[in-house]
Amino acid sequence: MLAQRFCNWRAPSAPEKSILCVGLELENIADWPSKCAPHTSPQEQQEAGRYVRIEDAARHLAGRALARRLLLAAFGQNSAAELARSPYGKPFCPGISADFSISHSGSMVWVALCRCASVGIDVERMRPLPDAAELTSQLHPQEQKDLLSLPPGELQAAFYRCWTRKEAVIKAVGMGLSMPLQSFSVHTGPQESGWIASFTANAVHGMAAMLEGGGQWTSRDIRTTDGYQCSVAAHSPCLDVVVHLAC
Repeated sequence: MLAQRFCNWRAPSAPEKSILCVGLELENIADWPSKCAPHTSPQEQQEAGRYVRIEDAARHLAGRALARRLLLAAFGQNSAAELARSPYGKPFCPGISADFSISHSGSMVWVALCRCASVGIDVERMRPLPDAAELTSQLHPQEQKDLLSLPPGELQAAFYRCWTRKEAVIKAVGMGLSMPLQSFSVHTGPQESGWIASFTANAVHGMAAMLEGGGQWTSRDIRTTDGYQCSVAAHSPCLDVVVHLAC
């Protein structure tokens, strides 16, 4: 999407009992920082100004602008005037009974919004894997076993499936890097939903209520632009997943 078109784009409203996932593909990425200004705060613009590369600033501002547009569509004028961050760095909107998550990589920006559960989304541009053994060493033992047993031609896609699925869960839990990657496992195969496999008992202090079996969650991969992997997870079962790719 061109930045000018985003200014006139009509954001969809998030239905009840669902996860709304909206993606943007940033065209002419250098145009985005200025066009996002009406939908971002002075503080967010200052944060973007600290980035060395304009692409990083554009992704940061586009993610915040997209989140605000979705919150505005769901909750009305001034509902997202100020976005805050939790102690673990997850953005939230004070006074709004909904959760959202932002992710960006390459030219893609995705936001997930859920009215009834904590939610996390992650998108990654797939790149060649320089050292599969080193990368997988951070993961749950079962994930390591599954990935390293694959033929080389299947490893890249499976690794990125695994990585975005885990990042989506971590973002939904909202504890950031304090939640160990080895504290839970996901399936690494091509199944698009229901891929949370298990949580390790007492692996994350104080989060026992959230770390229930995969059946207590909604988890799904999102079909997006070629060369990218995207996954979303929410801590509530059987939610509909509504996907929009803005264009």
